[in-house]
Amino acid sequence: SFAAIRRLPGLKPLLLVSFLYSVTFNVWPAIWSYFGKAAFNWDAQAIGLSLAVFGVFVAIAQATLMQPMISWLGERRTAVSGMIAEVVTYGFYAFVTSGFWALAFTPVSAFGGVTGPALQSMMSRATPEDQQGELQGIFASINALAMILAPMVMTGIFGYFTGPQTPVYWPGAPFLLSALIMLGALVLFLFAHRPAALVATD
Repeated sequence: SFAAIRRLPGLKPLLLVSFLYSVTFNVWPAIWSYFGKAAFNWDAQAIGLSLAVFGVFVAIAQATLMQPMISWLGERRTAVSGMIAEVVTYGFYAFVTSGFWALAFTPVSAFGGVTGPALQSMMSRATPEDQQGELQGIFASINALAMILAPMVMTGIFGYFTGPQTPVYWPGAPFLLSALIMLGALVLFLFAHRPAALVATD
């Protein structure tokens, strides 16, 4: 799949942005249950409820916001809006100390779920029909790689900042890393060279 990238010119920046987005998004399943207990003293029921609320709002965002946003803003601006929402969300959860506000902020955090579909749509539109299979294989591969990398990195940071050796107790530290990575992905997305097919969609 990665060898096929050479046959898809102009998509490397978007694929890198998609990979970085996937790494940051996987902070949720990697540490959320530990974070809820460490930051807010949530029990299993509260953690399950928070995950259910998040999942519902992500589904609503992708089902009801994607098409209107793309029609209004275009794919590129939709992706930018989602990435900005992700940066704000991760920054918020890096420092939030109230379980109530962590739950209340869920609709905003779910809004970032439009980023992935918008990026995938842009890449699909810029790829010839006879290479769509290669693109989907690459996309699946980078998502799988992100799902391997993110838990190792995020739980390692969480463990350090909640362990006895930490200089400051900070359960939200992995979210700050996600915010910085997402900010880098946003800058790359805005300034990297884009193929003509993508420029035409702006």
